Amino acid sequence: MNSRKILLVSAIVGVLAMVFAYAWFAAAERNLREMSSPAPVLVASRYIACGARVAASAVEVKEFPRAFIQPGALAAPKEAEGQLALAPIAPGEQVLANKLTKGGVALALAVPPGRRAITVFVDAAAGVAGLLKPGDLVDVVVTTDDGGSPRTFMLMQAAPVLAVGKAFSAEPGRREEAGSILEAQADTVTLAASPHEAQQLAHFEMAGRVKLLLRAPGDAQRIPLAPITGRSFRPAPGGEDEEVQKR
Repeated sequence: MNSRKILLVSAIVGVLAMVFAYAWFAAAERNLREMSSPAPVLVASRYIACGARVAASAVEVKEFPRAFIQPGALAAPKEAEGQLALAPIAPGEQVLANKLTKGGVALALAVPPGRRAITVFVDAAAGVAGLLKPGDLVDVVVTTDDGGSPRTFMLMQAAPVLAVGKAFSAEPGRREEAGSILEAQADTVTLAASPHEAQQLAHFEMAGRVKLLLRAPGDAQRIPLAPITGRSFRPAPGGEDEEVQKR
């Protein structure tokens, strides 16, 4: 091959290399522009609790570079409105399709590991006048009548209320605000209990009277209390009951 042909082949190879390089850089530039271009993304405008129904006011649309949009992110409020959250969604967090469901949320999501959900029937007096809400903490007091001698004792302390009627929270310990899954009903209350506590509660619901005592939010203190037997009681030394009797 003479020098003239060598130069011709070299020129062709050089031109092809320039064409391929130009095409590669052009494609990379287009891809970069596309990934940098903004696109609508649905984000939470306020905290959305696990198990809560998503309201239109709880989400908003913001522009994000496409490179920062997570897979499965929704783009319009109508795609999320009315659905139930399967996990907590923080304010400003992108709303993903796999965090929402159109169906119901199983109560099993609310049961802490090692606990059992047990439902008891309550009337207005036993159920704090029907004012309990999912997420409250309650004490469970049982009164039995053994041979005509009443006995009252504390069966459970700081038990999380998982559900009231058919309304429940998928996050035990967190009080649900307006927008719960269903309006609360006061005929039944579902509590989280240990297996032993659940067995006892099921027994004493049939053999005695169960009463729920509402606690302040976050108050999980366990207080040792002796049972009260008969028709009178002896106040705890130095306790509030003793102070009342002295007055």
